[in-house]
Amino acid sequence: MPKTTLHIVNGDSFGDKLRASGIDGEILVWRESLYEGPIGMQMSDSVLLSVRASYMNNRYGIPEDTFKSQTLQQEKKLDTLSSGVDEVVLWFEHDLYDQLMLCYLLSRIADLPRHSFRLSLICVDAFPGVDPFYGLGQLAVDQILHLHGTWLPVSEDQLALACKVWTAYSASEPLSMAALLEEDLSALPFLKKALAAHTARFPSLQNGLSAIHQLTLELLVDEEVSPPSLFQNLAEQASHYGLGDLQFFGILEGLWHCEYPLIQVLGGDKLPRYNEAWPPQFDEYRVKITELGKLILTCKQDHIFLNGIDEWIGGVHLLGTKDVWRRNAVTTGFSML
Repeated sequence: MPKTTLHIVNGDSFGDKLRASGIDGEILVWRESLYEGPIGMQMSDSVLLSVRASYMNNRYGIPEDTFKSQTLQQEKKLDTLSSGVDEVVLWFEHDLYDQLMLCYLLSRIADLPRHSFRLSLICVDAFPGVDPFYGLGQLAVDQILHLHGTWLPVSEDQLALACKVWTAYSASEPLSMAALLEEDLSALPFLKKALAAHTARFPSLQNGLSAIHQLTLELLVDEEVSPPSLFQNLAEQASHYGLGDLQFFGILEGLWHCEYPLIQVLGGDKLPRYNEAWPPQFDEYRVKITELGKLILTCKQDHIFLNGIDEWIGGVHLLGTKDVWRRNAVTTGFSML
């Protein structure tokens, strides 16, 4: 029988180009955003899946049934990998979004019953002639062909590290991840920077803002900009997060539609959600920082004390106005405030 290959990739854009390249094998696009929402060791757990589906529906408008069925289809594909496949190739990038997905997939595969297929990985943070490099989806079909066959076998050290990362990421407190960051993470060379970005997603002790919130407000101090331009500016300065526009618009909604807004959006009453086209005049919308936003940015007020929080960062549920896990933006340590 001919040998069979399964390629697992992040993003339909890259998946479509990989198909167009004529590469041998089946292509599975992993669409579950493990960057956000409630997280657990097994993402197909029925209770967790229901909570996640509700979260994604509320935040982005993704239909709950659609989210559940897509997740279960992907998980079932992982559970049946050992039947009829000779090699599994993982295609991923350097940013936090991809590194979390990679660690989950490696930890899931490590837990499968003994398998005979080869497990290989290609993980890049650059490509010749592509600057700035954000991800594999930027590449043309002929560029993708240059990567064919450059993947390397996944080592036992990489599998073990991925399992440790996913356990720490799923924990209900951030201390285990902070401790993991002090260890040798070089088996997965892009992991340390990505996980440092993960810890910066927690609200700071100084003003209750995450690093992304902080950067967003800093970009608005001197001028009003359109949402697409603001996203582009932030994506360039924080490319190690791997944020998509839908995620970023969700972040903006949180800063806008809270009790004490940190920003205003002029031109419309909401931002695009799942499967919604951008409004015709979207480039004419303007995002501006409020006076309160300026006070919070300069640590004269506190976002969480004023607006509270109801957010998941990995397995950590941040809820309320006090006794919330925060990071010290100076020392990078964690404490409850």
